[in-house]
Amino acid sequence: MDDPVILRVNGRDWGGWTRVQISAGIERLSRDFNVEITRQWPGESGSAPLQPSIQKGELVEVLMGQDKVLTGWIEATPVRYDALSIHAGITGRSKTADLIDCAASPTDFDDHTLIQIATQLTKPFGITVINQGVSKTRLQRLQADYGETVHEVLNKALGLQQALAWDDEDGNLLIGRVGNDRATTALVWGDNILSGDTEQSIRDRFSEYQVAGQRSGDDADFGEATLTALRAKAKDRQITRYRPQHIQQSGQATGASCRQRAGFEAQQRAARTEETTYTVQGWRQGNGSLWQPNQRVIVFDPVLGFHHRELVIGEVVYTQNEGGTLCQLRVAPEAAYIPPLQEQKSEEEDFF
Repeated sequence: MDDPVILRVNGRDWGGWTRVQISAGIERLSRDFNVEITRQWPGESGSAPLQPSIQKGELVEVLMGQDKVLTGWIEATPVRYDALSIHAGITGRSKTADLIDCAASPTDFDDHTLIQIATQLTKPFGITVINQGVSKTRLQRLQADYGETVHEVLNKALGLQQALAWDDEDGNLLIGRVGNDRATTALVWGDNILSGDTEQSIRDRFSEYQVAGQRSGDDADFGEATLTALRAKAKDRQITRYRPQHIQQSGQATGASCRQRAGFEAQQRAARTEETTYTVQGWRQGNGSLWQPNQRVIVFDPVLGFHHRELVIGEVVYTQNEGGTLCQLRVAPEAAYIPPLQEQKSEEEDFF
């Protein structure tokens, strides 16, 4: 097979898989892999039964050809069998999986940048944070509450700057903006697109979005102006029947932040309607580089009305089995993947 997948564990390479799936995306924080063999373990000869030579909890590097695509931990070694065959698998996730699963230390972050907060949160796990272009603006206040996972706390911090967090092939945590890289190969109907799949659903879209919020007052700014007067609306003119949606804005809301949130909801939900998954042959672009998440890609697909449209790759799934070597690319307009802007809490909110 082209681009054989290798698991490198304790200096030993394991290959010969009959089925492979590796996934990476900008909305998942942690890459994962799932490989399977049939009848005997790769690297062993004869017809001996499968033996669990790779142990759960071991550090693993996953390579596709010469390219490393994941560094993380082996989490499971599932076995399936019947009277005719036995199938054994190995699954795992990136180092950043611990940020999804594990609790953060209760901490108050005051006057820290987003990168400083992320670095402090991930330091106990030995994970390096890499800035992919976010600002060094200091955030006034952020609290990691008891029982919250690192991922949950990190999401609160990311929302203050509408930034994304995802992982790379070395298990580092990347923090940046949507579409910070570009693909070198376009997706073209009748050329490299084997198939397309999209729901084109408007189930989560509404004709009007109304956002309401509150803010703390003082001796000169109090009463109705701070409690009930903060309202903003945005319309989705493609939804022609009456479908209202009301949203409560958290934190120290302002008229501007309510207007921004209303517009954001209308734009993101509309962009999600266009989300499409394309399947292409092989894992590599025309220049030999792998397809990667968070790349901007030009799409020509007259079936869906994309005429040299620039979209963002939100997720990449590499597969290899008896059907060949394929890559699934989930793409959408940039607005589909921008997280909502969160308002910071005031000290009064934390007190009460």
